[in-house]
Amino acid sequence: MDFVKALDEIILSENVVERFYEKFGTDSGFSAWIDNIIPQLRKCENQKQNNPWHKYNVLRHILHSVKEMNKQTKARCFDFKTRRLLAYVMLFHDIGKPDKHIVREKNGKKIDSFFDHNVKSSEIAQEILPKLGFEEKEVAIMLKLIFKHDIFMFIKLYKTNNPYWKVLTKELVEEEIQDLNQVGDGKLLLEWLILVGRSDNLAQNEKMTVESLQMLDKFEKMLTAMQ
Repeated sequence: MDFVKALDEIILSENVVERFYEKFGTDSGFSAWIDNIIPQLRKCENQKQNNPWHKYNVLRHILHSVKEMNKQTKARCFDFKTRRLLAYVMLFHDIGKPDKHIVREKNGKKIDSFFDHNVKSSEIAQEILPKLGFEEKEVAIMLKLIFKHDIFMFIKLYKTNNPYWKVLTKELVEEEIQDLNQVGDGKLLLEWLILVGRSDNLAQNEKMTVESLQMLDKFEKMLTAMQ
C-alpha cells in the first residue's frame, strides 16, 4: 500500500483530525509506517501543553492547524502542489516541541514552554520531507517557513517596552521579504508564511489570539498593497 498517498489524502482532507486518528488507530500497517518514518508524531500525541495559549496536546494542535491551512488554501484555489506543501509545513511546524519541552514558572504558575522548537522542527523536517516525495527546492522553502512560523508572536501593531517585540511597519515587511528571497519569491513566500501564522493561531486558545489575528490581517493587507 502507498502510505504516502494515504497520508496525503488525510492531510489534505476537510476533516484531518478525525481521519488521522481513525486511520492511525485502526490500520496497523499505517500506524507502523508512521512510527517508522515520522516517529515524532507519537511523541507529539503524548506531549501536553499546559500553557494559556493552547487547548490541545501537540499532535491535536498540529492536526487542527493543518485543517485551518486547508480551509485557506482551498478558499484561495491554490494548486495541489502548493496545498500539499503548506499542509505539510503545518504538520511539521511544531513537531520538535517534545524535544524542547520544559516546565517553568510564570506569574506564579507552572507552565509548559518549548523554546527554540522551531529549530528542532526544522531539523526533523529536513530529514523526513524528502522521504515524503518533496523536491529539494520545495524542502528549502518548507524548512524556511517552519523555522520562521513563530515570528508573528513578536510583532505588534503598537510600540512596547519589550525589546523582543517589533512594530509592524512597511520596513519590517520588506525585511521579511528580503529574508525569504533566499529560498524563492520572497513576497509570495511571505504571503504563505502569513497563512502559516494564521493557521497556527486558529488552532490555539481563541481567548489568547484575537490581537495576533488582527495583526496578521493588517500584515496581509500591507503586503498586498506593496508593488
